[in-house]
Amino acid sequence: MITIRKKSNNVSIFITNTMQLDDVVGILMQQYYSQMSGTMAMSRHKMPCTRCGTVLSCTWRPGPCGTASLCNSCGLLWASRTNRPRMVDLVVDNSVPVWMVRDSRTMEWSESSKADIKDHRVSTWLHNETEKLDYIHTSNKKRKYAEC
Repeated sequence: MITIRKKSNNVSIFITNTMQLDDVVGILMQQYYSQMSGTMAMSRHKMPCTRCGTVLSCTWRPGPCGTASLCNSCGLLWASRTNRPRMVDLVVDNSVPVWMVRDSRTMEWSESSKADIKDHRVSTWLHNETEKLDYIHTSNKKRKYAEC
């Protein structure tokens, strides 16, 4: 049994020994989000931004690692528009995924940070990108057929 007592902005939660860990985490997350202003939300996949690692954003945007993989600010930098070039990008450097950022004055690229390879979205992107690069660099370009 859980007893929740509210003291102004602080919430005390009393947990019994019979509770499951998922129940406790669920209650804590519910309390945390109820105190937020309501304008921030977690991504659909409950995963952090692949670039900056934030968990909460006002909206989630598509990136190189798929839908809802970038927070709003990183997604706006990654998106390329007709009048504005892409300001961040995910590239492969010596088989390691690296976030690159473009200087707004000189328009030159520089390394920002290494991407988290433990994130399955980044590792899937790396696998696909490596396969694409291998295909581009092979001289005998034949279609791959799945064996049935």
